Amino acid sequence: MKLDLAALTDDQPFCAGVVLARDGRLVVTLNDDHLPAEVRRPALRVGGVGGGQEPRENIWECALREAHEELGVAVDLVPSPATYFHDWETQKLVEVERVEDELAPVLVERWERPSPDVPFAPGLPTGPYVYGATFLGVAGAAADLRPCDVVALLLVEPSVWPLLEETPTLGDAAAAGAQLVTGDPIPEDAVLWMHPHESLRVVVRLLDQPSVRAALGV
Repeated sequence: MKLDLAALTDDQPFCAGVVLARDGRLVVTLNDDHLPAEVRRPALRVGGVGGGQEPRENIWECALREAHEELGVAVDLVPSPATYFHDWETQKLVEVERVEDELAPVLVERWERPSPDVPFAPGLPTGPYVYGATFLGVAGAAADLRPCDVVALLLVEPSVWPLLEETPTLGDAAAAGAQLVTGDPIPEDAVLWMHPHESLRVVVRLLDQPSVRAALGV
Protein backbone atom coordinates (compact mmCIF):
# COMPACT_ATOMS: atom_id res chain seq x y z
CA MET A 1 0.00 0.00 0.00
CA LYS A 2 1.26 3.47 -0.94
CA LEU A 3 0.06 6.77 0.51
CA ASP A 4 0.00 10.32 -0.83
CA LEU A 5 -1.58 12.15 2.09
CA ALA A 6 -1.53 15.54 0.39
CA ALA A 7 -3.51 14.25 -2.58
CA LEU A 8 -5.82 12.14 -0.42
CA THR A 9 -6.93 15.05 1.76
CA ASP A 10 -6.84 17.81 -0.88
CA ASP A 11 -10.62 17.76 -1.32
CA GLN A 12 -11.76 15.33 1.39
CA PRO A 13 -12.91 16.10 4.94
CA PHE A 14 -10.11 15.55 7.45
CA CYS A 15 -8.94 16.00 10.99
CA ALA A 16 -5.40 15.94 12.34
CA GLY A 17 -3.56 15.55 15.58
CA VAL A 18 -0.19 15.16 17.21
CA VAL A 19 1.06 12.53 19.62
CA LEU A 20 3.98 13.63 21.76
CA ALA A 21 5.64 12.77 25.02
CA ARG A 22 6.99 14.82 27.91
CA ASP A 23 9.58 13.17 30.17
CA GLY A 24 8.63 9.77 28.75
CA ARG A 25 4.90 10.29 29.28
CA LEU A 26 2.19 10.62 26.65
CA VAL A 27 0.37 13.95 26.58
CA VAL A 28 -3.40 13.35 26.77
CA THR A 29 -6.20 15.93 26.75
CA LEU A 30 -9.23 16.05 29.02
CA ASN A 31 -12.47 17.77 27.95
CA ASP A 32 -16.02 18.04 29.24
CA ASP A 33 -17.80 17.80 25.86
CA HIS A 34 -19.28 14.92 23.82
CA LEU A 35 -19.93 12.82 26.93
CA PRO A 36 -22.71 10.21 26.76
CA ALA A 37 -25.68 10.82 29.04
CA GLU A 38 -25.15 7.49 30.79
CA VAL A 39 -21.64 8.39 32.03
CA ARG A 40 -21.73 9.34 35.70
CA ARG A 41 -20.83 12.96 36.45
CA PRO A 42 -18.48 14.59 37.09
CA ALA A 43 -16.73 13.26 34.01
CA LEU A 44 -14.11 14.23 31.43
CA ARG A 45 -13.47 12.86 27.96
CA VAL A 46 -10.00 11.45 27.33
CA GLY A 47 -8.58 12.37 23.94
CA GLY A 48 -5.54 13.09 21.88
CA VAL A 49 -4.19 16.45 20.82
CA GLY A 50 -5.96 17.50 17.62
CA GLY A 51 -9.20 18.39 15.88
CA GLY A 52 -10.95 19.20 12.64
CA GLN A 53 -9.79 21.21 9.68
CA GLU A 54 -10.39 24.87 9.00
CA PRO A 55 -10.89 26.31 5.50
CA ARG A 56 -7.78 26.61 3.30
CA GLU A 57 -5.41 24.72 5.58
CA ASN A 58 -3.70 21.43 4.78
CA ILE A 59 -3.54 18.48 7.13
CA TRP A 60 -0.09 19.37 8.52
CA GLU A 61 -1.14 22.95 9.23
CA CYS A 62 -4.24 21.61 10.97
CA ALA A 63 -2.16 19.38 13.25
CA LEU A 64 0.21 22.23 14.19
CA ARG A 65 -2.61 24.71 14.81
CA GLU A 66 -4.55 22.29 16.99
CA ALA A 67 -1.44 21.43 19.01
CA HIS A 68 -0.67 25.09 19.65
CA GLU A 69 -4.27 25.86 20.56
CA GLU A 70 -4.53 22.98 23.03
CA LEU A 71 -1.02 22.91 24.54
CA GLY A 72 -0.10 26.58 24.47
CA VAL A 73 3.33 25.90 22.96
CA ALA A 74 4.78 25.53 19.48
CA VAL A 75 5.19 21.93 18.39
CA ASP A 76 7.38 20.60 15.59
CA LEU A 77 6.31 17.61 13.50
CA VAL A 78 8.84 14.85 12.83
CA PRO A 79 8.49 12.15 10.17
CA SER A 80 7.42 8.81 11.52
CA PRO A 81 9.70 5.82 10.81
CA ALA A 82 6.58 3.79 9.97
CA THR A 83 3.06 4.70 8.89
CA TYR A 84 -0.10 2.65 9.37
CA PHE A 85 -3.55 2.88 7.83
CA HIS A 86 -6.60 2.02 9.91
CA ASP A 87 -10.17 1.63 8.66
CA TRP A 88 -12.62 2.01 11.55
CA GLU A 89 -15.41 0.19 9.70
CA THR A 90 -13.42 -2.97 8.99
CA GLN A 91 -10.97 -2.57 11.91
CA LYS A 92 -8.19 -3.44 9.48
CA LEU A 93 -4.76 -2.03 10.38
CA VAL A 94 -1.99 -2.29 7.78
CA GLU A 95 1.47 -0.83 7.41
CA VAL A 96 1.91 1.57 4.50
CA GLU A 97 4.73 0.48 2.20
CA ARG A 98 5.63 3.95 0.99
CA VAL A 99 4.57 7.48 1.92
CA GLU A 100 5.01 10.14 -0.75
CA ASP A 101 4.88 13.01 1.73
CA GLU A 102 8.02 14.35 3.41
CA LEU A 103 6.40 14.51 6.84
CA ALA A 104 4.88 11.06 7.18
CA PRO A 105 2.28 10.52 9.92
CA VAL A 106 2.40 7.56 12.25
CA LEU A 107 -1.28 6.80 11.62
CA VAL A 108 -3.89 7.55 8.96
CA GLU A 109 -7.50 6.62 9.66
CA ARG A 110 -10.76 6.58 7.75
CA TRP A 111 -14.36 6.78 8.95
CA GLU A 112 -17.55 6.60 6.91
CA ARG A 113 -19.65 9.77 7.10
CA PRO A 114 -23.39 9.42 7.81
CA SER A 115 -24.11 12.62 5.79
CA PRO A 116 -21.54 12.63 2.97
CA ASP A 117 -23.08 15.63 1.19
CA VAL A 118 -23.15 17.89 4.24
CA PRO A 119 -19.93 19.76 5.19
CA PHE A 120 -18.88 19.89 8.84
CA ALA A 121 -18.81 23.69 8.54
CA PRO A 122 -19.21 26.27 5.75
CA GLY A 123 -16.27 26.29 3.38
CA LEU A 124 -15.21 22.71 4.12
CA PRO A 125 -15.30 19.83 1.62
CA THR A 126 -17.81 16.99 1.53
CA GLY A 127 -17.29 13.32 0.79
CA PRO A 128 -18.15 9.77 1.83
CA TYR A 129 -15.27 9.55 4.33
CA VAL A 130 -13.41 11.65 6.83
CA TYR A 131 -9.69 11.02 7.07
CA GLY A 132 -7.58 11.53 10.14
CA ALA A 133 -3.81 11.76 10.49
CA THR A 134 -1.80 11.56 13.69
CA PHE A 135 1.73 12.93 13.48
CA LEU A 136 4.67 12.52 15.81
CA GLY A 137 5.50 15.81 17.51
CA VAL A 138 8.18 17.28 19.74
CA ALA A 139 8.14 20.30 22.00
CA GLY A 140 11.31 21.80 23.41
CA ALA A 141 12.45 20.57 26.80
CA ALA A 142 11.86 24.03 28.25
CA ALA A 143 8.36 24.26 26.79
CA ASP A 144 5.74 24.90 29.44
CA LEU A 145 2.78 22.76 28.44
CA ARG A 146 -0.50 24.17 29.68
CA PRO A 147 -4.15 23.45 28.86
CA CYS A 148 -5.38 26.29 26.65
CA ASP A 149 -8.35 25.08 24.63
CA VAL A 150 -8.97 22.01 26.79
CA VAL A 151 -10.01 21.48 30.41
CA ALA A 152 -6.76 19.79 31.43
CA LEU A 153 -3.81 17.71 30.30
CA LEU A 154 -2.82 14.33 31.64
CA LEU A 155 0.74 12.99 31.35
CA VAL A 156 0.59 9.21 31.23
CA GLU A 157 3.26 6.55 30.99
CA PRO A 158 2.44 4.05 28.20
CA SER A 159 2.21 1.25 30.77
CA VAL A 160 -0.70 3.10 32.44
CA TRP A 161 -2.65 3.51 29.19
CA PRO A 162 -4.74 0.29 29.56
CA LEU A 163 -6.22 1.77 32.74
CA LEU A 164 -7.56 4.76 30.79
CA GLU A 165 -9.49 2.43 28.50
CA GLU A 166 -11.34 1.03 31.53
CA THR A 167 -13.10 4.32 32.43
CA PRO A 168 -11.27 4.98 35.70
CA THR A 169 -11.62 7.98 37.96
CA LEU A 170 -9.04 10.73 37.99
CA GLY A 171 -7.97 9.47 41.41
CA ASP A 172 -7.39 5.98 39.97
CA ALA A 173 -5.20 7.44 37.21
CA ALA A 174 -3.24 9.60 39.65
CA ALA A 175 -2.64 6.61 41.91
CA ALA A 176 -1.19 4.78 38.89
CA GLY A 177 1.25 7.64 38.27
CA ALA A 178 -0.58 9.91 35.84
CA GLN A 179 0.21 13.61 36.28
CA LEU A 180 -2.56 16.20 35.95
CA VAL A 181 -1.77 19.60 34.42
CA THR A 182 -4.60 22.07 34.99
CA GLY A 183 -5.32 25.56 36.15
CA ASP A 184 -8.50 24.65 38.01
CA PRO A 185 -9.04 21.88 40.55
CA ILE A 186 -10.75 18.72 39.30
CA PRO A 187 -12.38 16.31 41.78
CA GLU A 188 -10.65 12.97 42.17
CA ASP A 189 -13.93 11.13 41.61
CA ALA A 190 -14.28 12.60 38.08
CA VAL A 191 -14.78 9.74 35.61
CA LEU A 192 -12.37 9.56 32.68
CA TRP A 193 -14.30 8.36 29.61
CA MET A 194 -12.85 7.58 26.19
CA HIS A 195 -14.76 7.51 22.89
CA PRO A 196 -14.70 4.08 21.21
CA HIS A 197 -13.21 5.68 18.08
CA GLU A 198 -10.50 7.65 19.87
CA SER A 199 -7.37 7.61 17.69
CA LEU A 200 -5.03 7.18 20.65
CA ARG A 201 -6.45 3.69 21.14
CA VAL A 202 -4.75 2.73 17.88
CA VAL A 203 -1.65 4.90 18.27
CA VAL A 204 -0.75 3.30 21.60
CA ARG A 205 -0.85 -0.12 19.95
CA LEU A 206 1.79 1.10 17.50
CA LEU A 207 4.19 1.76 20.37
CA ASP A 208 4.92 -1.97 20.27
CA GLN A 209 7.09 -1.05 17.26
CA PRO A 210 10.55 -0.14 18.67
CA SER A 211 11.21 2.43 15.92
CA VAL A 212 7.96 4.29 16.65
CA ARG A 213 8.54 4.15 20.40
CA ALA A 214 12.07 5.51 20.03
CA ALA A 215 10.94 8.33 17.72
CA LEU A 216 8.32 9.36 20.26
CA GLY A 217 10.74 9.15 23.16
CA VAL A 218 8.86 6.79 25.47
